[in-house]
Amino acid sequence: MAALTKGGITMTDTVLVTGATGYIGAWIVQDLVKKGYHVRGLSRSQQKADVLKQLIPEVDMFIGNITDPDSVKPALEGVDGVFSVATAVNPASTDATAWKADMANEIATWFGAIAAQPTIKKVVMTGSESAMGWGDQDKPVYTEADWSDVDDPHQYDAYITLKAVEEKLAWDFAHDPSKNTNHFQLSVSLVSGIVGPALLPWSNHHSSPLSFLSGPSVPDFKFFASDVRDVAGQHIALYENPEAANKRVVLNNLVARVSTVAELVQQLPAAEQHIIFPNGIATVLNADVLMPVLNLSYGYAVVTKNLARHVGGNYQYETLYPQLYRYQYQDFIQSTLDGLHLAAKQLLTADSTMK
Repeated sequence: MAALTKGGITMTDTVLVTGATGYIGAWIVQDLVKKGYHVRGLSRSQQKADVLKQLIPEVDMFIGNITDPDSVKPALEGVDGVFSVATAVNPASTDATAWKADMANEIATWFGAIAAQPTIKKVVMTGSESAMGWGDQDKPVYTEADWSDVDDPHQYDAYITLKAVEEKLAWDFAHDPSKNTNHFQLSVSLVSGIVGPALLPWSNHHSSPLSFLSGPSVPDFKFFASDVRDVAGQHIALYENPEAANKRVVLNNLVARVSTVAELVQQLPAAEQHIIFPNGIATVLNADVLMPVLNLSYGYAVVTKNLARHVGGNYQYETLYPQLYRYQYQDFIQSTLDGLHLAAKQLLTADSTMK
């Protein structure tokens, strides 16, 4: 049978997925395998790689780190495309200045390893919505044409700055023929919050509901999200569609508030609530009460230009490229419950096997 093709991409392409054992990566691996691709997965953990291999036997797992070119060379050799899901950005980063120089070296190292392979023609990178809508701006609508201000002196979250810097470095490399010697095309998925089921139990804490409500308290802010299965689907669509080349495309078809998530969690059976949130569910703070406190803590510029948009929700995102992906999961409540129920089941199963 002849190989299926789509937009110049052969469905029997050999592709590498970094971060393959993560929340997004595992779904990309599974969906690519179902479509007939030859899939390689890259993980830093042999133990996690073995679990993914057991779940999806068709994937060929490699152990390596994107900051170590020698360790990733075997995984990259002979592949047609790369899904660069793993990131060099530490979500707990607090010092953006200290990380910028390291990140420049890490992007140069990783993309240099990709460029050294003549067979690689397409790279899809997992970016972040935080790279397009933060800084000293006051706009009601943000699109892919917008960039977060990485030099904003009032920036309070290093992660936001670093994701924008990371993406800019990736684009600079891709557009520099002296560096991008095999002329691979780059597409970037700008991912917002993520809801939905995790294929692997250790990935549950990356879902927005669990991350929002795991602390002692959280402001009741508006957030955008997509189901993790749509996140994976959009990555693959960007790989297959030649129109997506050299584009950054935002992904966030769902919108909710943290208070909505808390209400959904409180509807779960007591056993599920306890296993997911053993220390209890975070207290959701009323925005009207919180704003004066934030104003005193961070300063006027930060609150009005950054936090106020999220706490007040006076903004939205619109994609310039709606034709590039059609969402499959449109129900925030159902996607969130799918993720919470599966997380509870996985944790309860793990708990019972340890007794």
